[in-house]
Amino acid sequence: MNQSKILKSFFFLIPFFILNAFSAETDQYFALNKYIEDSTVPINNIINKNLTQAINKANRKGYSCYKLTKHFAKEVGSGKNSLRDVPIRKNEAIDQIPRHNSNRELFYEDSIFYGLKRWDLGIGDNRFLSPTLEVNGVRLGGDKISHITFIGLNYYKTFNFFFKRYKKKYSKEVATKRAVIKAIDFGILQEKTFTGRSRLISGLFSFGDMEANYQGLRLFHNICGSDNPYVIKVKGKWYLRSLVDITPYITPELDETYYPSAFRKSFWKKVKKNLVNYCNESSYRALRARWSYYSTFRKKSFSYYYLQQKIREGKVKDNSPFTLANVCSQI
Repeated sequence: MNQSKILKSFFFLIPFFILNAFSAETDQYFALNKYIEDSTVPINNIINKNLTQAINKANRKGYSCYKLTKHFAKEVGSGKNSLRDVPIRKNEAIDQIPRHNSNRELFYEDSIFYGLKRWDLGIGDNRFLSPTLEVNGVRLGGDKISHITFIGLNYYKTFNFFFKRYKKKYSKEVATKRAVIKAIDFGILQEKTFTGRSRLISGLFSFGDMEANYQGLRLFHNICGSDNPYVIKVKGKWYLRSLVDITPYITPELDETYYPSAFRKSFWKKVKKNLVNYCNESSYRALRARWSYYSTFRKKSFSYYYLQQKIREGKVKDNSPFTLANVCSQI
């Protein structure tokens, strides 16, 4: 690919980077030993309502599979009935920690991020902290659902941009893999700059966010582009073949107690100090129980293995030193 095409592919993604530059962080440690009701059903309801509306519009407008999926992704990611982080916080059908009726201003003070001061947009540090949800037994931040449904579109567009080019000279299987890698590489760039390790944003590289982005790509590709799609076209009309279930896209790697971020040194110094508060048997017991369940998830994602490769190559910072076990072993 020549330089002009590379630049074109980069600049068409810039709006997505800018819109997400002020992304939320989440603290699953704060939710340890607290009950959270499973939110699979309300999340599925929002997804499928948006998908039904997208199908109806696609049939009125004569949309292709790509346009149908893109419209659906925009609505579920940033529309009136979306799964963005802030609407999730306000949705009382989605149980979460901190609770809807709690003083959420105290969340920052009690979180592992206490003491960190980031670029304040005028609405306080609490703006950056996302609640913890539970979906299919996995604890995850509301920001991870937002990454699936919003940044996932970024990945999906990148994937399609490169897949159209690669399929001209490679088999479908090879073209697909190469296009997926391009999408993940853009995610790495984004996490290193616009939404991640920049000192003005979060000062960390979130492996959980990267997993969520990839799962968003899978979700959107499966709408009508995969071999087993949710939506099919019959005699020129799109039809819902099966309802979307979010659970195949929810993995233990979305839980940041299980799959931690890699921090800048200055940020880690403060987070590490706060993590020491969880060096106790009550926390260990809760984590062991959760991770025992996570061990039943037999398969890691392609993104997970690709990032492990990048760590070995020295192109992505290793996140293994940032575990609770490592912190507690140094006390």
